[in-house]
Amino acid sequence: MFSKIRELYNSLFTTIRAKLIAIISLIILTSLLLFTGISLNLFQSKMSEMVKLNNGNNAKMLSDKVEGELRGYADQLRLLSTLSGKGSSVMNAYFKDDSDFLLVADFKTMAGEPSKTIYREEKLSRFNLTAGALQQYLKFSAADAKSIQQGRAIIRALPSPRQNVWLYVVPLAEKGSEHGIAAIMNGDTLSGLFSAVKSKGTSSSLYAAMLVDADKKLVAHSDNRKFKPSQNMADHPAVDVAFKNTKNVATGVVRYTLNDTSEYGSFRRLAFGGAALITTVNEDIALEDVRWARILTILIAFLIIVIAILFIYFFSRSISDPLKRLVGATQTIRAGNYDLKLETTSRDETGELTNAFNEMASGLKEREHLKGAFGKFVNEEVAKMVMRGDLALGGETKTATVFFSDIRSFTSISEKLTPHEVVGFLNEYMTLMVEIVHKYNGVVDKFIGDAIMAIWGAPVTRPNDVENAVNATLEMRTALQKFNVGRGSKSKPIIRIGMGLNTGDLLAGQIGSNDRLEYTVIGDTVNLASRIEGLNKAFGTDILISEHTYELVKKKFSCVQLQKIKVKGKDEAQRVYAVLGKAGDPKAPKTLAELHKLIDMYPQKKAIK
Repeated sequence: MFSKIRELYNSLFTTIRAKLIAIISLIILTSLLLFTGISLNLFQSKMSEMVKLNNGNNAKMLSDKVEGELRGYADQLRLLSTLSGKGSSVMNAYFKDDSDFLLVADFKTMAGEPSKTIYREEKLSRFNLTAGALQQYLKFSAADAKSIQQGRAIIRALPSPRQNVWLYVVPLAEKGSEHGIAAIMNGDTLSGLFSAVKSKGTSSSLYAAMLVDADKKLVAHSDNRKFKPSQNMADHPAVDVAFKNTKNVATGVVRYTLNDTSEYGSFRRLAFGGAALITTVNEDIALEDVRWARILTILIAFLIIVIAILFIYFFSRSISDPLKRLVGATQTIRAGNYDLKLETTSRDETGELTNAFNEMASGLKEREHLKGAFGKFVNEEVAKMVMRGDLALGGETKTATVFFSDIRSFTSISEKLTPHEVVGFLNEYMTLMVEIVHKYNGVVDKFIGDAIMAIWGAPVTRPNDVENAVNATLEMRTALQKFNVGRGSKSKPIIRIGMGLNTGDLLAGQIGSNDRLEYTVIGDTVNLASRIEGLNKAFGTDILISEHTYELVKKKFSCVQLQKIKVKGKDEAQRVYAVLGKAGDPKAPKTLAELHKLIDMYPQKKAIK
């Protein structure tokens, strides 16, 4: 993961200037965000606690006030029950200035119709209600009768289409009796109490309060325009929590999200009618100062980063400009031009780097001259390993393929040419042969007069060394045929060569004295390769390989097995193979006779024993 992040960083920010801007901006931004984030989180935490505490206090204050009002209503209803027998004039005098009670009914039993209904026509007409419309609400269930018998009051939301009203039933007798008095109340009187939850100077959307009955239906709400009487509030999270785990008077605070708005809800179960009072506070509005603080922090951070970027941009030029000149000079050196010197423009680290670069360029120039001279006398592969320090003193045992080639009748050819012509002819011929050796990853070990010795497998071993060696000899055959085109005169005689390959174990390493070392290979494998090359004269061939080499490449090349022949230095006769060409090559000779004709070389029968 970290490597991918590093790759992305390097791909996006390719200059030091961009990296400085990115790193310092990131440090500044991270520091600001950490500092302000921690501070704002602490501030938000404290603010949240204060909001919850304030909302809880609102719930307690309002519930106490509502309970006080309900107790007062209960006392008034009991008083009305005692006055109901003294005539309507007394009752009318009581109702004259009161607008809380719309209808009062006295019940002897909750299962039947009310025994007496008390109301005033003019009051009902003021609220656009009729006695018949209110009478339908005075219906009670068995559960209601049981609550009255147990001495508990009943509060119920009423679904009035015209007026916000609610039902309040108070027991009048001791426990065990269904005698009670019911009142249909003006809902606006309770809603008016909820104005206390609004703090001075705040909007109505910050705080809200509601009273719900035991069936989780809305009795009264601080915002009557948004919520309707008798609306089912069971899905409201605060209402759900208020009724879920508590049966008696209880309080609590819950945080929830409703309609994409985060709120704190404080609830309090009332001692009357199983109702609950809920106060809510809009968290988004309550914590608005925290959000503004965050926005201000981001703006300050942005301003600081802009200033930092401008400062870094101009400061980084003192670093990036010298480095750009160094990059350009490095590319010049990579192209092979070492004749350059940069001007030092400062005394800091970039100035020291420029001086060091100039010294390096001078050293590389000398090293390149040395390498060029060294490579003319030592094999290029060996020279590279020596200069890298990869070639250790002493020798090591390797399995390699050794190559020898020799020009036929070179002595008689050189006698007919001047020394200058001999050297020119040899240089032209050997340049052609050496290029082929290098093409197939071989290493020229040495030149022995007109002979060439090369190695595949030392000092570097490759999986296809033997195949490369045989391919090189076949290409030398083709190259020699092209080389001979136009030759045949005294000054440009036709050249024929013999090549021999042998594969086996040998000792490879730097051999010589303390004053002069030479990388070469020695061993029986080398000697046998030289002897095999010499057998070409006897067999009239140009490429011979040993039996060991043949076993390694027999599936890839077309070869002819020759008779065993005894060579110098070996007690047993050796079996050798003449290479005709690549397996399946239609242009290659098919028989030994075709090979003789192709290379214009024929066996010396007297030499074969």
